[in-house]
Amino acid sequence: MSSIINVLSIPFFNTNKASFIRDVLVPRILKREKTFIVTANPEIVEYANEHESYKKIILGADYIIPDGAGIILAAKMLNTPLEERVPGFEITMELLKVANEHHLGVYMLGAAEDVIEAAAAEVNRQYPNIRLHHHHGYIDINDQDLAHKIAGHQPDMIFTALGFPKQEEWISQHSHLFESGVFMGVGGTFDILAGTVKRAPEFWQKLNLEWLYRLIQQPSRWRRMLVLPLFVVKVMLSKKSRA
Repeated sequence: MSSIINVLSIPFFNTNKASFIRDVLVPRILKREKTFIVTANPEIVEYANEHESYKKIILGADYIIPDGAGIILAAKMLNTPLEERVPGFEITMELLKVANEHHLGVYMLGAAEDVIEAAAAEVNRQYPNIRLHHHHGYIDINDQDLAHKIAGHQPDMIFTALGFPKQEEWISQHSHLFESGVFMGVGGTFDILAGTVKRAPEFWQKLNLEWLYRLIQQPSRWRRMLVLPLFVVKVMLSKKSRA
């Protein structure tokens, strides 16, 4: 049975990918239950704990899942292990399979214009039964006209690739316009679908080194990696305070 595991005050849904899709998301999709998923890594946890407005948004999600080896490590350090890492990219791909099987509608919002066009073309190629619409990510997240236009398509799944915190802020601001749908921020997923960024080989994934593979591909991410040592220190202090 799934449970909640707290890592630095963020409540993670303790599950595995297969169970999360099969037992949680598919039933909610078929019942047309609105569902907000946050895929959180150490950066998001740190940002949330430093920005109360963002923390309030993600605490309002239906499910926060551990997308990041650092979260899995932290849970182990705190003696409250999570079942496994549940990558947002893999959840997205599984949901696209579900959408294709049930002829559902999907909206992809985010990334550069050439990237989203290539990503949408790839989704159409792999999943021809999906009713797909998309828009690039160079937007004002307060744009009500665009939000109403997206809601007008009545998508069953809405994937936002605007980077955090914007992708979750967009969902928080506009999900009330939708009668139903799964909402999830998906970070760099569209870049992978478009082929502009390669996902780490399975060997790297099994060693929980996907973050390092991405850093090698995108050296500009090094500043973002500086949060990891601070995150580990805070986890250690949290463990000490529990003792």
